[in-house]
Amino acid sequence: MLIFLLFYILVIPLCVLLHEIGHGIGVVSTSKSHAYVYLGNSNKENKENFRLGRLHFHLHWSYVGYASWEGTLKSRQRATALAGGPIMSLLVAILCGLIAISVPQGELPSFFWWTAIFNFSQFFVTIIPITYPTWMGAYKGHPSDGLQLIRLLRS
Repeated sequence: MLIFLLFYILVIPLCVLLHEIGHGIGVVSTSKSHAYVYLGNSNKENKENFRLGRLHFHLHWSYVGYASWEGTLKSRQRATALAGGPIMSLLVAILCGLIAISVPQGELPSFFWWTAIFNFSQFFVTIIPITYPTWMGAYKGHPSDGLQLIRLLRS
């Protein structure tokens, strides 16, 4: 039960944050723009907590996240920024899977397997080109990273 609570309270928001950091890294690694990483709503109430170079963090405990950047990015830079989130989720999933198979018996392997499964799910949900349905809460009506990438490649 403690592992479930830890997973629900800490791991899910942390995985969402890592996904958004992936977008931010995509921005700052290909441009001179500043990237804004949000855990929670991307509004004025979610003030900047700190920054690392050109990555600005606005953190309010939540299960949703967003990333944005200043100015206009070239198509390749925007594609890198859009792909950065799903790529980060995939990398975290692979890393947690590898840790799960190398950790001795106990509850820790299950914890890492569930973290890997969550991140694989997050990868697939964000890379599939869809407009999020109503039941997706704060994301409803927004295009997935995959849909934004497809639109970018077509233009």
